[in-house]
Parts: sequence; structure tokens; C-alpha cells
Amino acid sequence: MPIIFTDNPEQIDFHQVEKLIHLSGMRKNVKFNKVIKAFLNSSYSVYALDGDEPVGVLRVLSDGIEWSLVTDLSVLPGYDITEIAGKMMDMVISHFKGHEIFNYSSPEYISLFEEHGFFRSKNAFTFSGKTGETDRTFLDESYFLPLGFRYENEFEALPKGFPSKKKGNLKKDSSEIRFSDSLQGVDFEKLNDLLSRAFGGTKRDKEITKKAFEGSRYVQFAFDGDKLIGCARAESDGVYQGFILNVAVDPDYQGHHLGWEVVSRLSSQMEGENIFLNTHPGGVGFYNQEGFRRNKTALLYPAHPDMPIDVKRGFTLPKGYRFPDEYR
Repeated sequence: MPIIFTDNPEQIDFHQVEKLIHLSGMRKNVKFNKVIKAFLNSSYSVYALDGDEPVGVLRVLSDGIEWSLVTDLSVLPGYDITEIAGKMMDMVISHFKGHEIFNYSSPEYISLFEEHGFFRSKNAFTFSGKTGETDRTFLDESYFLPLGFRYENEFEALPKGFPSKKKGNLKKDSSEIRFSDSLQGVDFEKLNDLLSRAFGGTKRDKEITKKAFEGSRYVQFAFDGDKLIGCARAESDGVYQGFILNVAVDPDYQGHHLGWEVVSRLSSQMEGENIFLNTHPGGVGFYNQEGFRRNKTALLYPAHPDMPIDVKRGFTLPKGYRFPDEYR
């Protein structure tokens, strides 16, 4: 009987999905109620069926605008991983055309993703919390690089337009900064200006910024009086996977740990979840420290594959790149 692929969760027996995820080794001991909630709270999901039995699954968290994260890619042992995972990824790429699509892969899937146009991301991290906190990450050590790891070309100058970390000119005690997890009172014009100043490059479309933040499950803002000086947002399944986006601090306030505070507060809203984020090249220095884990197996399907080579090398590794401890 041929394998049938569907993106309609109404056809799926999630007790069998729970079994599949356990057998694949993706997430051990995750209970049925959490599996079904995670899948139904996802933006998109794909299922490979052998008759009525799911033999392959994946799901996607997305902001519906420009960023998507593939997670829980699982194929039942004994089935063709290349065929099943490849077809499911084709459906994801087609559905989220024009998005930056991320995935942190099991090592055995890396070549498969590369064949589908993905590149290994240099700038992906997992939030692990402050020293002494319970470890938030569900992945084993093979998914991470050593603390402080840097690639050879990170010592080169960044391409024009990418801001680098600097010390801002904050004059007052940072304890006077207030934080909010509500959109109430946020001026989207000022929010858009903040993102443009923090990230550099072409000014963002205000309506896209407004739609992105209004559609996010969680948001976090920092204010100096009435001045908006920091922000972040997150997509989440509300169970065990979060995806942080648009972390930004006004350049005049950078270097005073406000970025950490915004991320930490946002992450506390996703208690118990594995939290993924991907930064631009200029932000690597901020995240490459204790409290974050640099992902070793994260991949990116770029929305703009024709980006200039000097820009591309700041985001991704060459196709076929492998670390010494990986099989070629």
C-alpha cells in the first residue's frame, strides 16, 4: 500500500502519533495530552500514513509572515527516512514559500535537509536559563557546540549594514527601566523604528511589524519612561517548544544587559519549553555566552537564497560542512 501524505490533523489518531514520537526517539516519555496539544497548537503539521497508521510526522511553529520553525520530525523505524521526511519537507517548503524556515535536525537528517535547499545555520541558539536554574533544554549534547565557540570567519568584519554590539550611553540606573508583557499602549511606529535601528538595513514595513507582534503568543517590551527601548516576541505551542523572534534593544541602551532581561522575561512566559532563537551575525556575541546553547545541527532554508556571498557567510555554513566528529 502506498504512503499517503496529509496536512489535515482531523484524519489522525494521536495515540499513534504519541507512539511514533516515542519510538523515533525524538521526545521520550511525552504524554498523550501534551502531544495532541502541541500538534493542534502548531501552525501546520504533516502526516505520512500507511493505511490509517502514522509512520511519519512533523509540525511547524510560524508567525505566518516571515519566520517558521520545523520540529518533531519523526519517521517510524523500518520506513524509508529519505522518502518520507523528504516528501513532508517538500510540503512545508511549498506551504511556507517566502519564509525563513529553521529546523534543528537530528544528525542523521542533515544531508537530507541539505538536498532540499537547507544550509547549516551559524547563528542558532537555545535558551537554557541563568546559572543554577533547571536545565530547560530537552536535546542531548550532540546538538550543541562548546560554550563560546566561534567559527573562523566570525573574526572578520561584518558586512555593511549589520550592527555590532556596543556600549550604549544609558545615563540612569537600569533598575528604573520598566518591562511589560502587554501590547497595550505600544506605538507600532516607534516599535518599527526600534527594530530598524537595532537591526540596520532597509526600514521595515510598519504593517508587517504590527501584524507580527499582534499575532504572537507572547511579547515583551522595555521602556525608559514612555520611551520604547527594547522588545521581543515568541511563537509557542504552549507545551514544549518556543521560538523567540525580534529581540531588539535601542542602540543607545545596548551593553547594559537589557537584552538579557527582555529574553529572560519572555522565556519565563514559556516555562518548561525548549526555546529556539536565531540571531543576525551582529548578535552572535550577545548570545554566545552562558545561559544560551549554540546549536550545532540547526538548519536554515533561506527566504532569499540569492543573497550576496559576503552576507550569506554571516548566516550559514557551506553546503556539506561537517564537524570532525560527524560522519560524512
